[in-house]
Amino acid sequence: MRTGVMAFLLILGSATVSSAARSQQTVPADSGVTVPDSVTPARVMAGSDLFNDGSCVACHAVGGRGTGRRAPNLSDEEWLHSPGDIQGIRHTIFWGVQKADFRAVTPRPFEMNPEGGMHLDREQLWAIASYVWTLSRPGTSDFVARQQRFLDLARLGFTKEAVALFERADSAAGRPATLPERGLNALGYELLRRGGNPEDPIAIFRLNTVLHPDSWNVWDSLGEALAAAGKTREAIESYEKSLRLNPKNDNARKALEALRQRG
Repeated sequence: MRTGVMAFLLILGSATVSSAARSQQTVPADSGVTVPDSVTPARVMAGSDLFNDGSCVACHAVGGRGTGRRAPNLSDEEWLHSPGDIQGIRHTIFWGVQKADFRAVTPRPFEMNPEGGMHLDREQLWAIASYVWTLSRPGTSDFVARQQRFLDLARLGFTKEAVALFERADSAAGRPATLPERGLNALGYELLRRGGNPEDPIAIFRLNTVLHPDSWNVWDSLGEALAAAGKTREAIESYEKSLRLNPKNDNARKALEALRQRG
């Protein structure tokens, strides 16, 4: 059995739980980790939205799994700029990280601005810190576990199964719970840059257009993925949709000119 298929079975097996279990946001009792009182399910979900829809995702990647080139991986057990406890994480987010404090093994040419440059209020600080705290502690958040299973499936190339898992999680939660618009778009571009099956980024971008049909940006991104896959007619339709939503989208206008010349 191929490694990727084995990984898929392990991920999918842990994901096929009852609707009632999927809708719960309680901390699993068997996680073996003492969860701070400040880390609540509501804060974790709010923190995910702030993290994956804000400046954090640009460097740390979707779900905090940075490559080290631009920002460290937040889902492992190594902490570079704090002890890794909830107070230390919140302190780092609040004050940022100066360029001189970066590890030599992570040659980032810029510093982390205080609050990621997002001007967070007190509750938002605790929310992002709570989300980041759970990323490196499996079993402490059902929500983060679902999110990580979705990301694992998508990154392994099982985008059909990933989308199905995403839709089930959203249905159980009664809202787009797994990732916000910018987070999904970032994942789509991650898959697009990586190469491989061109249908993978297309599937993620299509999901984003279903969730956010009035966003000109997601239609623009879908058009880019379709064009890269050689699907000229569909790419033109997607760019036209983006341009109707935002007539000032020069990127779509230029892309349409190039695609029509090609076709």
